Amino acid sequence: MFLERKKQNWTRANDVCTSWRFMGSAGLDRLALLDAVWKKEMGRLGEHCVLLGVERNCILVKPSSAAAASELALRSSVLVKGLNKYFKTPWIKAIKPASSI
Repeated sequence: MFLERKKQNWTRANDVCTSWRFMGSAGLDRLALLDAVWKKEMGRLGEHCVLLGVERNCILVKPSSAAAASELALRSSVLVKGLNKYFKTPWIKAIKPASSI
């Protein structure tokens, strides 16, 4: 009785590998490269905006002031194009200010 395999407690290896590929869509190599080119593309604005992370192909950034958030909003489309040029396939869709993190 206690040696029976319960189906709900088992996970297939295929499901685990698929989830790794799904989680790897942002990939550690992409995040490392993003961190490396962030300050270069941001220029002087990079001193006032901290890169927090990536959420569903959107970059989360914490601006230090309202003026930095406004500048970030105005330059976001240019920054997305500039950051995407470093990757094989463009994956960054937008830049979001994160004020409550």
